[in-house]
Amino acid sequence: FALGRHPVTVGQWKQFVRATGWESLSDTDWRAPGFAQTDQHPVVGVSWNDAQLYLRWLSERTGQLYRLPSEAEWEYACRAGTRTAFSFGDEISTERANYDGHYTYNGSPRGRYVQGTSKVGSYAPNPWGLFDMHGNVWEWVQDVVHENYQGAPPDGRAWEEDGDSVRRALRGGAWLYNPRYLRSAVRNGFSAVLANDIVGFRVARKLV
Repeated sequence: FALGRHPVTVGQWKQFVRATGWESLSDTDWRAPGFAQTDQHPVVGVSWNDAQLYLRWLSERTGQLYRLPSEAEWEYACRAGTRTAFSFGDEISTERANYDGHYTYNGSPRGRYVQGTSKVGSYAPNPWGLFDMHGNVWEWVQDVVHENYQGAPPDGRAWEEDGDSVRRALRGGAWLYNPRYLRSAVRNGFSAVLANDIVGFRVARKLV
């Protein structure tokens, strides 16, 4: 599979909105989420169901099969061959990711708190060239929420059986969170029909 180098941006989402006439059902306005956004910022205010509409449109437009990554694929790409807490080691700073720098992790220094998203690519990529895998926005993945990995598919595909079918998994942490939530292993979940200002998504593409 291929994975987007960064989360879907406001500019990319605008193209979808213009082409489809999509209208948000969320209380979070993706155009004005409460902090400054440009076309280069990750789109927020998009539910898991909204992301599916975007992926269908993108697939039809390009002739390629776009989808959300599975939770296993996402962590595999986030780690990029590493086994540390983050893809760049066991410490983190606000020079490396966008999170609430009032909080620290594993002896890391305090840092700044942007209080909103940052432009995609503002921080160095992981070893595989992927940006914002830690922080900025939580990212939707395809899987439903499960309490643990017992019974998970062994081949990396999305786990959509059993579990909490109302909620879908989130990965990566976000600008509002303290740094321990940005670890490669951390799992979160949210209702598939809801959207807010800390959640975006990244596209995956099936390779022949």
